[in-house]
Amino acid sequence: MSTQTIDSFSAFASLNRFFALIETTKPTIQQAEDAAALLCRIYGADSEEVLLQRGDPELIEIYKEIKNKILKAAM
Repeated sequence: MSTQTIDSFSAFASLNRFFALIETTKPTIQQAEDAAALLCRIYGADSEEVLLQRGDPELIEIYKEIKNKILKAAM
């Protein structure tokens, strides 16, 4: 397995734990921001900037929808 695959899998597992957390308690803003950063890693990007520069409109739209759900959970 490549390092990128392992990193993406680890990010997915952590993001999955975040979504389990929001079912029982309200996350902090920091936890939500960390989860949003993990979302970028799932898509294979080191940051949101890198992800948005890829130019894939469908990918960007899905990313933004999920990110908004993550951030709304903390508000």
